[in-house]
This record gives sequence, C-alpha cells and structure tokens, in this order.
Amino acid sequence: MKYYTLLFISILIFSACENFDDPIPEGSFLETPTLVTKLEDSDKVQLTWNSNQFCAGHCPTIVLATSYEIWTKSLTSSTNYKFAEVQAGEMTFLVEGLEPGVRQEFYVVAKRANVSNKSNRVMVVPNELPEVESIFEKEGFDYITHPQISPKGDQIAYTVSESASVFTSQEVFLYNLQSKTHTEIPADGNYPSWSAAGDKLVLVKNDEAQSVIKMYSFASTKVEEIVRDSFKQYFPVFAVADTTLVYFLDSLDEGNRRMIVYNLDKKATNPKNPVRAVLYPENSVTPMLGMSYEAEGNNLAYGLATAKETNTGSAYDIVGFALNSPSVLINWVVSDWNDSNPAFSPTDPDLLAFISDRSGVAQLWIRNSTTGRLIQVTDFQENEWINTGIVGLSWFGEKLYCSTQDSQGGTKMVVVDVSSLL
Repeated sequence: MKYYTLLFISILIFSACENFDDPIPEGSFLETPTLVTKLEDSDKVQLTWNSNQFCAGHCPTIVLATSYEIWTKSLTSSTNYKFAEVQAGEMTFLVEGLEPGVRQEFYVVAKRANVSNKSNRVMVVPNELPEVESIFEKEGFDYITHPQISPKGDQIAYTVSESASVFTSQEVFLYNLQSKTHTEIPADGNYPSWSAAGDKLVLVKNDEAQSVIKMYSFASTKVEEIVRDSFKQYFPVFAVADTTLVYFLDSLDEGNRRMIVYNLDKKATNPKNPVRAVLYPENSVTPMLGMSYEAEGNNLAYGLATAKETNTGSAYDIVGFALNSPSVLINWVVSDWNDSNPAFSPTDPDLLAFISDRSGVAQLWIRNSTTGRLIQVTDFQENEWINTGIVGLSWFGEKLYCSTQDSQGGTKMVVVDVSSLL
C-alpha cells in the first residue's frame, strides 16, 4: 500500500511539473498564432505562423509557446486530429503527400505550461498553379481600382484613386490590350461595369451625402444620369439583356438598405423597384464587396458582410438571388472565411470566381456551383497580394483578370489563364 501511495504522489508531482514547466510570467499572455500557407508543389504545402500582435495604445506582453501542435481535418469525416508537433523557435512545417486537387484544412495550437491557444484555420487545394501575368501597373499610391475586362476582351475599364482615397469618385480609364494604351473617358466615378453588348459603362459618382449612377455611351461619348439616391450606391450591374440595372442602396432618406432593380426603359413610370432588404453588421466599414450577374439563370451574386464569431464580429459571404424570385436567398459561397468579389463565368454559369482568405491570405478561387469543387488559382505571398477593397475580378473566356497590390505601394493589373485547372 505504501508503494502505491508513493507512486501516486510521484505521478502528481511529475504532472504538476509538466503542466507548469516554463510558466507564463504574471501579467503576460500566451501568443495566438496567425497561420498562412504557401503551396510548394501539387502535393506539398508550407505552413508558417507568427505571433504578430495588432493593438492600439498599450499592448499586452505576449510570450511565445514552448511547443506547437499541427492539426488537420480528416478527409473522410469532420474529425480533427494532431499529426505533428514542433518545439519553440520552429514556426514552419512542410506537409507532404497531399492529394492534388483535394482540399485540406489545418490549424496550429500554441502550448505553454497549462495554457494553449489555437490559430486561425486555413484551407488549401494543392494544384499546379498557372502563371500570373502582368498587364500594366501604376506606381505609388494612385491605385488601380475595380478593373473590369470588356465582354469583347479588348479593353479593360478601371478607375484610379488619388493618394489611395478609394471612397471618393475617381477618374475612369480604358486600357486597350492590343495597342497597350490608356485613354481617359469623360466620366468619373467608382465601380465601372460593362453592358453585355460592351457599348456602355455604368459608374457610381459620390457627391457628399448622395450617390448618382451614371451611364457612359461609347457611341455618343455622352454621360447620362440614371438615378440619384441619398447616401451610397454600390456595384451596379447590367441585367436582363441590358434592359435593367441592379445595385445595392444604403439609403438615408428611405431609412433602409435594399437591392434595387432599375428599369432602363424611358417609358417606365416607376423604374426603381426595391426587391430585397439587405441586413449587415453595423461595424462593417464596407457592407458589400463586389456584384456579378449571370444571364442564363438570371442570377445575382454579391459579397455581403455577415455577423460571425470573428475578431471583427463579421465576415463576408457570397449570397444572391434569382431576379425572378428575389425573396429566395441563394448561398453561393458561405464558409468560416471571408469570401467576396464574385464573378460569374460568361461562358460557363457553373463557374463562380471569387476572392477568399481561406489560405490565410486573400487569393483567387473558383467554385463549381454544380459539383461543389473548389479550385485555388493563386498563391500570392508577402510581396504581392489582393486588396479586397479595391480589387476587380472578371472573366474573358478561360482567363481571369484582377488587380493586385505590392509592398512598394503600387498596383498591378494581372491575368491568369485557368484553362489547365478547369
């Protein structure tokens, strides 16, 4: 009996030493890792984490972990399991033997004494990624914002913000892909969007507490005011064979937030039709990020801020509706991450491109709406990234066009041929 008592006491002492080894100093807090990924090959991914803290004013003292556990989710169930552990000072781990084209999720647990903190969860879909080609760029802080390729694939409409003031109306330019020349058009605004015929552009011009949707005609080179509203209009798009406009209105006068379908027929007696109320968290700086129309199904998709248990209290989902049944919400891409800036393929309505931070960094992704297949298209790292607030995403054929930002403050227009991934 005495032997068992001593053994029990020894176990308790050992356990206590193990749990409180290298204790966390009083007044300090264990780091919470931030995890990002880098695709090294079609079957390899590098996991990297850090303990960078972002705070205003006085920052608490953060201490590093003594070990890190790497966890993943089973491919055949929702079970999470630990498959590796590294010690203090090691903040990378190479995962090998992944199945190409199959999505995999990871997270890291920082441990010290009797405390553990879990990182963000990331997703990768390893592929042989296509090359990202540069089209043109702007240096400094006059950003390329919301670029859109024309339906004919010959021109890119984009706006330029002066000194990164992306919330004010901006100059609008056309870039000719053949002559490689830039031409300013006699209109200013935000969110340029092409008509399906490619003969018109619509833009939003901000004017103090009002917004105006304007339309530029290439045939007449004239600018026409379409509709004026209080406060802000977002991301107008042509729909129904260019006979209507759809946009989001965050209205002060009407006291509500709604998706608006506007009839462009001059004879329409009541052209403005609020078709769906839109709710979003009050703490959202930008309630909506991107909108796209798909003609075959008469469908709309938009990136909407949604209340979620995140550091900011919200994240973006891609939702929408069919114009002939606006009361029925469609969840195009809803996840635990930020998914925004949707773009339907004009040649294959099953393909929806979007921007997501599910890999830890904003990347370009494609989802097949019929099969549910997810395709990771880009793997930008610290020197170049996608700014979701100013990016424009659009298709021509099997190529995707978007804008990126670099560490020197410049922005770039790029194209990715995704034919090898589809």
